[in-house]
Amino acid sequence: MPDPSTTRLALYKSKSDGSELVNYTQDIGQNLDKLDAAAGFQVVTSSTRPSSPYSGKPIAESDTSYRTYFSNGTAPASASWVEIPNGSGTFNSNLKLASGKQININASGSTASLAVLTAAAGDDIISTRVTGDTVSRFLLEADGTHSWSVGGSTAADVGLARAGAGRLAINGTGAALTIGSATTRPLLSAATTVANTTSQTAIATYTIPASDAVAGAVYRIKAWGTLGVTGTPTITFVCKLGGTGGATMVTFPAVTVRSGATDGFWELEFYLACATTGGSGTWAPMAKYTHNFLTSVTTYTPVGPITAAPVTRDTTIANDMVLCATWSAASSSNTITCRGFAGERVA
Repeated sequence: MPDPSTTRLALYKSKSDGSELVNYTQDIGQNLDKLDAAAGFQVVTSSTRPSSPYSGKPIAESDTSYRTYFSNGTAPASASWVEIPNGSGTFNSNLKLASGKQININASGSTASLAVLTAAAGDDIISTRVTGDTVSRFLLEADGTHSWSVGGSTAADVGLARAGAGRLAINGTGAALTIGSATTRPLLSAATTVANTTSQTAIATYTIPASDAVAGAVYRIKAWGTLGVTGTPTITFVCKLGGTGGATMVTFPAVTVRSGATDGFWELEFYLACATTGGSGTWAPMAKYTHNFLTSVTTYTPVGPITAAPVTRDTTIANDMVLCATWSAASSSNTITCRGFAGERVA
């Protein structure tokens, strides 16, 4: 009897006591064929995998773009194949990562489970399509921009993106909406009073950040306050863009205050819509207010809305929206006070 064959390749072994003559075909030729077949990955097809593989046997399938496997040595052999991912064949199994491990593309320094480092903010990270689509139904870019399409070859018609500090913009073919604003002005904690002067004076100011505006953006100041007079002076509200020395957007008619009124109340809204952007950007204003300055404390009179033709103002620089008040007569008893206001981008 010969010695037991080798366990992995079943190579023939003659008797170790030297009593058996060497047979070239059996002892050398067949063993060399087995060694040759076992070198590296054995190329097979998905239907001709080895029926008795040793544990660790590697194969590559020529009919599946060279998917690669190794046998884990369990029985039956057909269930022993474990797929190895490679860059040629389409991986046909589940890829499981241990907790805390990553899929890391381009050596990203992030510790996220899926970490991607790209060359540009607009590079695509995640895309979903249905068979036949040439445009992604959902697309995520490196800067976090989301885009949605109905699919097929139709371009994306809805997007979600960062619009600036503290702001999220929803953009579509039909409308745009901006949510939140880090630059929204809170209500004033201290009152601003104009008295004893006939100079045009700011009582509420909101700064539109440089390059914040896009075509269709809308900004608003909503202010309210009190008024008191001696005699019957007039009070005039003026809405400006670019500070007190900037462009006049809306000038309200002067209102003659009822004699000696000390119980005046008012509420005003000033809107600016950006029509075009750039160094020659254009802004369309609208303003309105309500007051009880005329006949009695309980009778309120609406003024406006008043609109005007668009005014040119550079959108690439910061611009102050300003509400100004002007008295016709200077007196310490002629006082108008802004008790509070909110300034914000509303669209």
